[in-house]
Amino acid sequence: ATLASASDGAHWMYTLSGACEAQEDLNGMPFVKQGNTLSGAPYYKALRAEKYLYHDPDCQDGTPRWVLDVKKPDVNKTHDLDGDFSCDHIGSMNSQYTFHPPTVGEWTMRCDGGVYKQQFVLMVEGTSTMTETTTTTAKSTTTTSRNGGNRTTSSTKASLMLGGACMYKRALNGLIFDVERTAADGSPIYKARGVDEYIYHDADCDGAGSVTATRWLFDNSKPSSTAANDLDGDGKCSYHARLDSALVGTSRPPASAEWSMYCGESLGWMSVGLTLDEVSGGDAKAKHDLIINSAARHGIAAAVAAVSLAAAQLLVA
Repeated sequence: ATLASASDGAHWMYTLSGACEAQEDLNGMPFVKQGNTLSGAPYYKALRAEKYLYHDPDCQDGTPRWVLDVKKPDVNKTHDLDGDFSCDHIGSMNSQYTFHPPTVGEWTMRCDGGVYKQQFVLMVEGTSTMTETTTTTAKSTTTTSRNGGNRTTSSTKASLMLGGACMYKRALNGLIFDVERTAADGSPIYKARGVDEYIYHDADCDGAGSVTATRWLFDNSKPSSTAANDLDGDGKCSYHARLDSALVGTSRPPASAEWSMYCGESLGWMSVGLTLDEVSGGDAKAKHDLIINSAARHGIAAAVAAVSLAAAQLLVA
């Protein structure tokens, strides 16, 4: 199979929000795609400002991350793309995922007094000030801009294919989740084809009121469609992965975001860039191959039983 480049599926522009007061000029700032770095990851430049958004495999400490920087990345370098021999940036988020910047997650950002703080940052895909008209169908919403370009937002009814899970949870990669029913709060409940794996929204995962954050969850326990909280009824917060839903909403889990995932006893809970790509019969096989090839690039074994099952299901979908 042909190895997919890291730029596949990258959007042409992202608009940032959630920066701290010291970096408030970033809020509402559009970053437009300029090209790709040597790793294949896309990089972006702010409109009317010398600020850049890019992925650096190793700025000096061996940790791959997405970076907000005042220095333009050198597209011919394998690491330390700004050439300053340090990890000194406006902001960064640790991530091995290179296809595009995470659309939601916690960034480490240089704030008042040069102190680095955790900021919950949103990257809105394809937002612009151009005149747009919107057409809605049963499965998707297509927006046509003044220059004729189209972008399609996520549907609440579309099937979703998971990618990006860590090695310990690699069996989840490639699974296709269909909307099975609706939870009591109106959010969709997704079930994987052929296996008991679920994605759902829970207002309080243990039902005891000790968890104040509402969350999207990946779980192998079947959730209730009538319970107001603790949908899997286990009286505790036990699951594969979680994502706080305060800024992403409950209509469906985001297409890409940094989730907290349990990655085994040695690694524990890690921030992992997960993708949930919409799929249909025509493009599901291609997206499955892209996910598996992407996993192979990061040293993740692709030949796992659940993925093989998903591939077989695609052929008859």
